[in-house]
Amino acid sequence: MAIYGIGASYSGKFDKTNAFIENNCACIGWSVNDAPALHQILKKIKIGDFIYIKSMSITTKELHIKAVGIVMDDSIEEKSDLGLGITVKWLWKNEEKVRVSLTEEMYKYNVYNNTLYEEYFHIVQRKVLELALKNYS
Repeated sequence: MAIYGIGASYSGKFDKTNAFIENNCACIGWSVNDAPALHQILKKIKIGDFIYIKSMSITTKELHIKAVGIVMDDSIEEKSDLGLGITVKWLWKNEEKVRVSLTEEMYKYNVYNNTLYEEYFHIVQRKVLELALKNYS
């Protein structure tokens, strides 16, 4: 099991969080030609992995968690007008973002501005799992 963070801001101004949730998916808004590395990461995501929709505030050094889900189908398919993506069951979604203050260590090696990445930092991993299991405890 792995945990991935994905951004839902297309062109830096169109928040597709609700579209991801409504369409039970997580997608990359970039074409394979424009962002081949992101599509390689997408191929690594498997059924049972957790994924969270995130945004990052540079001014406050906070990671915002908008939704948390589990991958139900790792087949990469065109999803509506959202681009290529995978099927996700969103377990936790909230209009109020959960904020995680970034430590100096987290911020120094910041990947949180990237569109898609595997999450390795234990503070964020723990928060994602807490949110995913919130309704199951």
